Amino acid sequence: MNATTIRRPRALLLDDDANVLRLLGAALEARGFEVRAAADATSGLGLLLDELLDLDVLVVDSALPGRDAVSFVHLVRHAGGERDLGIVVLAAGAARGLCEQLLALGADAVVDRALGPAAAAEAVGAVASRRAQPAPLRAADEVHPAARGTLVVSTVAAPAPRQRLADRRRGLTPALRIACATAGGLAAVAVAR
Repeated sequence: MNATTIRRPRALLLDDDANVLRLLGAALEARGFEVRAAADATSGLGLLLDELLDLDVLVVDSALPGRDAVSFVHLVRHAGGERDLGIVVLAAGAARGLCEQLLALGADAVVDRALGPAAAAEAVGAVASRRAQPAPLRAADEVHPAARGTLVVSTVAAPAPRQRLADRRRGLTPALRIACATAGGLAAVAVAR
């Protein structure tokens, strides 16, 4: 037996739909994740508090009864100060305003539920991978002055919150990013500043 053991990434899945818990849980397990799940906000919050230090990603339903995703993201990022936990929100046809709000609060990705469990599992895997390996620093002047204020769409995922925090400490201006799962993987939408 090898002395070094590779730890499987861990996800906490919070959704009141039993089918989503089963199908997305199975898709995540097939990708190598250990999955914990809860069908309500109270149980989910208890699991989150118990498992926080061992979790890699929190996956939460945008309309979870008792505590919606906005409330969960705010609780984890702002009230709890937790920056290392990846957060993926499952949303049914999320309006752009909700996507922007969740990402501004600190969610790493917002995934349309209609894309199915495979797309959601892909987004969760991408978030876990990004958090495990921080993205390289970007220079503040990468945006051409003529492009400032325009909408930029690319297939490169937004940097992890730790990277955005590092950018802010270095005086770099972070761009507003909207990460949504697409059939081809994660896409990042940014407003160039």
